[in-house]
Amino acid sequence: MQDYRAPRAGPGVLGAKAGVAAGAYTSIVSIIAPADAAYGDWVNVEVRVKNTWTGDMYIAVTGQYDGIDIYPSIDYLIVSPGQTVSFYFAFTMPNKSITFHAWSFYWTGTEWYQDDYSSKAIQLKAAPSPEFSGFAVSDYSKK
Repeated sequence: MQDYRAPRAGPGVLGAKAGVAAGAYTSIVSIIAPADAAYGDWVNVEVRVKNTWTGDMYIAVTGQYDGIDIYPSIDYLIVSPGQTVSFYFAFTMPNKSITFHAWSFYWTGTEWYQDDYSSKAIQLKAAPSPEFSGFAVSDYSKK
């Protein structure tokens, strides 16, 4: 597990750091992302998180790739017990293979608490070889 900072928004004040509790109340069920992408491709990532607690709770997810912090399109959601929700991320593939990291948080009433962590590797797809086709000399004169 890695320590990471709390989400940027929430129902109250956010802490600068959060503790790690290995999924006590939330579980990152899956990270859905392409296995590979070409340099410059738009990469869409879906992180599915389940509320494993017995009551409704605010859940947030943050992400990181290649040392760059990234936030989902929705800052946080109110999630019912047993419900799984999705958070969506998008970024441009850098010119190297990366690992996408995701952290789930729940709201304690006074702060965001880091609860689970997961990651997924995304390989850099090799650039296609240049192709030459239809090459022809249309006019030639010897001088």
